[in-house]
Amino acid sequence: MREMSEATGGHAYFPNNLKDFSDVYKEIAQLVRHEYSLAFAPSSMDGQLHSIEVKVNRGGYHVDHRQAYLAPAPETR
Repeated sequence: MREMSEATGGHAYFPNNLKDFSDVYKEIAQLVRHEYSLAFAPSSMDGQLHSIEVKVNRGGYHVDHRQAYLAPAPETR
């Protein structure tokens, strides 16, 4: 579960008790308050898997993002 969530830019939580749930909710609330969405249009429509690299010019930031995307397949008519 952890690997799948990280590959898609997410997080996995495994709380064991009520206090853990409270801590998880606080962390999620903090993440959502500082969240940005970036979008782009694929340059090629080849039906292939392409890796994604996200860089931040300023230090101190952590970026959660998916590691790859599947480009749309070319239309055939």
